[in-house]
Amino acid sequence: MYRPPSIQTLRAFEAAARLNSFSRAAEELGITHGAVSHRIREIEERLGTTMFERRGNSMEPTVAARQMLPVVRQSLELIASVFPPPASGRQQILRIGVLPSFAANWLVPRLQGFHTAHPGIAIALDPRLEASRIGPRGVDAAIRYGSGRWPGLVAERLIQDRLFPACSPMYRERMAITGIADLGRCHLLRNSWHPWTPWFQKAGLAMAEPADSVPYDDAGLLMEAVLAGHGVGLVRKVIVNDALASGQLIRLSPVEVPFDGAYHYTTTLHGTAKDDAIRLFGDWLKDRLLEEFPALP
Repeated sequence: MYRPPSIQTLRAFEAAARLNSFSRAAEELGITHGAVSHRIREIEERLGTTMFERRGNSMEPTVAARQMLPVVRQSLELIASVFPPPASGRQQILRIGVLPSFAANWLVPRLQGFHTAHPGIAIALDPRLEASRIGPRGVDAAIRYGSGRWPGLVAERLIQDRLFPACSPMYRERMAITGIADLGRCHLLRNSWHPWTPWFQKAGLAMAEPADSVPYDDAGLLMEAVLAGHGVGLVRKVIVNDALASGQLIRLSPVEVPFDGAYHYTTTLHGTAKDDAIRLFGDWLKDRLLEEFPALP
């Protein structure tokens, strides 16, 4: 009978991909370097593909690994929310609706900070935002991007995202990009919700909207295409911040334009038994975002 990889194997994969290091993953999990290598090798053999490549002192996740990482993270979070630690028998579970790209690229890597500060509250993420209702038969609250006007809900504005061009180091080297004037000979990628034209205008470039650019409906998929070296992407600051910090992506210009709407923390108008926990998570979320992105009003 087929059995999926063990939780220990998935935890080793998630830690190695997040830390870009088998040694640091082993230290975090309290196991040996060899045990991490063995578990990564098990995943590679099951999938028939390489999951990590050595670059200097780092073990960089491949495209296949980056595509699998959000699913593994979400699965581990959901399992943890169903089986709280024995010492916290009265742990309260909050179900939060969230955009998959925001969850995978920003929220999940920082969620341990909330768990540490509030061990009595477990966060279960629901990425099916369109299918999620806020209320007794749905999620307890949701992180949404838009105008903030959703009938029957209270929406607290968090921050507005910004757009700017970025590419992978590999693509910049291949195309010999030295400045924004070189964008005219690059393959330009964008999200379905925002064209390049407003950025061209602000940057002072007399360029037309790219006719051969197939738009991506999801910011996370756009980021994966840029990471894979498919072209220069008009990317969202919050979504790509960690990839910029790690050097996986390179920002090509300080010029940026606002992404329409803003992130909002949305809750029901009616009081519930989880109100205090909902408020604590909302306060932590807002503080963490403003601490990391003080320039995004």
